[in-house]
Amino acid sequence: MAEWGRKMFVTPGVVVDGELVTNSLVDINLNIRILLGSSYYDDWQGQETFVAQDPLGNPIDKRHPWNQTTIPRPQKRDFKGNYTWVMSPRWLDQRTGDHLALDTGGGPIARLWSTALSGLVDIGYVQATGHSVKINLPKTALLPETEFEWHIPKWSNTLERDRARTYFQAYAAATALHFVEKALAELNAGRTATWSEFKVPEEAIGCGFHEAVRGVLSHHVVIREGKIANYHPYPPTPWNANPRDMYGTPGPYEDAVQNTPLFEENGPDKFKGIDIMRTVRSFDPCLPCGVHMYLGDGKILETRHSPMFGVAGHE
Repeated sequence: MAEWGRKMFVTPGVVVDGELVTNSLVDINLNIRILLGSSYYDDWQGQETFVAQDPLGNPIDKRHPWNQTTIPRPQKRDFKGNYTWVMSPRWLDQRTGDHLALDTGGGPIARLWSTALSGLVDIGYVQATGHSVKINLPKTALLPETEFEWHIPKWSNTLERDRARTYFQAYAAATALHFVEKALAELNAGRTATWSEFKVPEEAIGCGFHEAVRGVLSHHVVIREGKIANYHPYPPTPWNANPRDMYGTPGPYEDAVQNTPLFEENGPDKFKGIDIMRTVRSFDPCLPCGVHMYLGDGKILETRHSPMFGVAGHE
């Protein structure tokens, strides 16, 4: 898995304080920990352990997704206690023992940052240099040949997340052209198969790491008697939107908006939270329209009643 991960067109990796800690998917997978934090679930430490070790002999922690059991505990929201249905994924840094609240950076900035530091991608149209990513778009009918170069920024913030998203449009276009050329080469060689036959094993564990538009997406499955015994996916949203964990570490959204200067001139009655919303949405959440401000005590702004069809004398 580590080998095919390094052959991806976006190099996987964990970056801490600007340093590439690992680009091995084996290491990345092994050190994922799911902490409850301030979420509406009960602990599963007394539940079944599905996987004690992986095929390489590495021990698997009880808080790894392979061993997770989801036990919902609905309750009233309490911002000093539990306040969300999102758990707290963390990555255990074996060097320090810290459980890190890694963010997927809104997708593009994390992809570009990790790819740049590893320096493995080189397909002509895209090249990772170790400190940047060069993107070369060929001449078209309307535009000349163009080269872009994304440099690792000093900070990861709202502006840099949005800037990286724009660069990744060029990255996606360049790799798409590469894919088309490779596909045509396969067709011209007579290799037209588009899938490989697969038989579900009787007993197995598996995981897959991919990129959703907004960031990393991993799947973790346990198979017994040819059936799914345990399965947990971890898309970008829980990585970014998670609450404070058992160590008091906030998730990326919370961390990003804390101590944010507010330049909005609206008072409490008309407060929109533009500065806060801009920051959260720079992570490209899957439901940007569902990101709203909660101001505490609610009040009725407007009440409307729409009669049902056929009521009030209408035919």
